[in-house]
Amino acid sequence: MLPGDGTPVFTSDGSDWIATFAVGDAALPSSTTAVFLDVNCVTDRSLIAEGTMHRDTDSRSWVLSVRVPAGWRGAYTFIPSNTPLTVPDGDEDQRNWWIAFRRGAIGTFEGAAPDAEPQRLRTGAHPEGILTTDTVELDGIPRRVGTYVPPVPGRGTVVLFDGDEIRRHRVLAAFDHPENAPARVLVVDHISADGQGRNVRASDLTANPRFRDDVLAFAGEPVTVGGCSYGGLASMFFALTRPDAVRGAACLSPSMWWHDEQGRDVPTLADADEGGEVPILSEVGSLEWMMLDEVTAAAARLAAAGHPIRSKTFAGGHDWVQWRERLPALITELLITQNS
Repeated sequence: MLPGDGTPVFTSDGSDWIATFAVGDAALPSSTTAVFLDVNCVTDRSLIAEGTMHRDTDSRSWVLSVRVPAGWRGAYTFIPSNTPLTVPDGDEDQRNWWIAFRRGAIGTFEGAAPDAEPQRLRTGAHPEGILTTDTVELDGIPRRVGTYVPPVPGRGTVVLFDGDEIRRHRVLAAFDHPENAPARVLVVDHISADGQGRNVRASDLTANPRFRDDVLAFAGEPVTVGGCSYGGLASMFFALTRPDAVRGAACLSPSMWWHDEQGRDVPTLADADEGGEVPILSEVGSLEWMMLDEVTAAAARLAAAGHPIRSKTFAGGHDWVQWRERLPALITELLITQNS
């Protein structure tokens, strides 16, 4: 019998796994008539039928099996409903429905296939160094910038984007190991100083030279940059356009699909086809169907132009469960190279 507490059970299916999830009635509202299993980049609003769980009256639970790749690790949640799971027509209406629907999710969980790589850097502990926060004007708008100094600081400054997520997922603790630790880590929050919503994130992280130059001026020395999604795109932009001030870039799931109003992507805006010397480490999830091809093509284009770039995939989705480990690992790899 399945555990019924949400923990997936894995069955081998050739090179992949069949992950079977079950959630018991006791964990759901009594009015529940349908349950959607949201597995990061495996089921979503475009795959409602594939993510709708089946009722098992004998075990008083809801059950569903999905296919995941070998080595998979990712986030998932259960979303109960007391109405049929019907997606409205139109992209914007679908998006708004999905946002409202997901607010009813029952917790956020993590799963890992039996052959998933162990996560060595995430301890679950709070960082042991000193974190201070300043209000800094970046591109004319106040931002919170945290400065983290590890307990045994090493060399070099690291800039990480999406600082609120960096803190929430305890990424900073990965830099506490004295071996190859940076001297400091700057974490940039993309919210205004008065705490309003993250309405400036897209303008900060999509090829914004004013934001870039203000961040680099605040850092005051050459930096290693890193980020995920839009943050990965910004890291790529920083590396390609300011080789004088950027020593390396860690780009996790960079949003290479982004284009400006004239249809230009970041490599085009950066004149990247002329080559470059800043090391770039890029990774994207094998389940990120919405951006995998764009990231792969951009990496190949940069490599062909002579940039020192390495591009890899990991067995997962657009997911902090993966990024919280892989981002500091790539940053550390860059620091080791710089310090050798």
